[in-house]
Amino acid sequence: MTDDNSSDVRTYPCPSPDNCPFTSGGAAELLEHVNTEHAGEFQRDDWPDTQAGRASRSSEKGDQGDGGDE
Repeated sequence: MTDDNSSDVRTYPCPSPDNCPFTSGGAAELLEHVNTEHAGEFQRDDWPDTQAGRASRSSEKGDQGDGGDE
C-alpha cells in the first residue's frame, strides 16, 4: 500500500567527476545526458564519481598485492 501524501521524488545526479550540476528525474534521462555531454569520460580512472565508485577504486588499490600468481 502506498502513502498518497508522499512527495518523495527520486533523482539521479550526474556521476561525472567534473562537478557537473545536472540532475535527472529518471535513468533514461541520465543515460542520454552522460552519452551526449560526457561521451568517453566513463573510461577515466576516476569515473564514476559516486560513493560506490570511490569505494570500488579504494578496494581495488588494496587488492593489488605483489602481482604474483599463486
